[in-house]
Amino acid sequence: MQLPVALRRAVEQELATSSGAALRTAAASLSQLYREESATNKVQTLSSDEQRAAYLAVRLPATYAAVVEALRWSSESCGDEIHSVLDMGSGPGTALWAASEVFPDLGSLTGFERDPRLIEIARRLSQQAEHPALRTAQWLQGDLATGLPAGTWDLVVCSYTLNELREPTRAELVRKAWERTAKLLVIIEPGTKAGFANVLAARSRLLGLGATVAAPCPNALACPMAQDGDWCHFAARVERTAEHRRLKDATLGHEDEKFSYVAFSRTAVESPQARIVRHPRIFSGYTKLTLCTEGAIENKTITRSMKENWRRLKRLGWGDCW
Repeated sequence: MQLPVALRRAVEQELATSSGAALRTAAASLSQLYREESATNKVQTLSSDEQRAAYLAVRLPATYAAVVEALRWSSESCGDEIHSVLDMGSGPGTALWAASEVFPDLGSLTGFERDPRLIEIARRLSQQAEHPALRTAQWLQGDLATGLPAGTWDLVVCSYTLNELREPTRAELVRKAWERTAKLLVIIEPGTKAGFANVLAARSRLLGLGATVAAPCPNALACPMAQDGDWCHFAARVERTAEHRRLKDATLGHEDEKFSYVAFSRTAVESPQARIVRHPRIFSGYTKLTLCTEGAIENKTITRSMKENWRRLKRLGWGDCW
């Protein structure tokens, strides 16, 4: 996956005025922080222009890819049209760009962010967008720990945010987010054990509030991965630009962003029988799938003789419905 051309160019403009050495140092520090699983308030680390620029260079592309994938899978189960979006803890507006990619009929976008400098960056980036809703997006300043803006939105996105808060703030934020959701709430966290723990806790709270799980779970039963001491996560592949590779001392032209997510709908959804929860293992003449099914993790072998299923495999992968 690539960033939209307009977003990539807007980010390049933001980076053009940054010192190369300072940007490289900030990027290394930021990458190390995101590899840690502790509940650190990462927003507080973006305290300088170099750190914010480093975030645009090395974190925005990965976050964008993860949110796009999570929204696409969520939309498959929930047929409602989405026309308005609230991005909680929006940073530079990454999730709003992702939403405009998945839901082309958007008319109203709202970003809620604590850092006024990130709001300034978000405004500049959005002015380069092709989608009219992004160019007219509303940016509100506020702290998630103390409240959310009043109103309801078709889609509410809470992306890489819960890991920056502590209990019981997380629980209250999830409740308030659901109150502001007219159709679909999507929560996305890093694909680590700690990130999944936050997603799993949010899932339990939302089920307790009567919400209907839309994705990735094929049902509302207890998570079989959690019962086995494992954690549910997926991966989004994003292509690196030359600057991205330079800042991360990377040789590969891509990176895989691992993430956990859960989506809830206000209405009934068409749940899949199962979801592929690991990379398919491909062999000569057959493929092995790991599936989340009716309260269990199951392994399924698809052979070339199973013609219909074999054809389906060509367009499916980790994270897709089965």
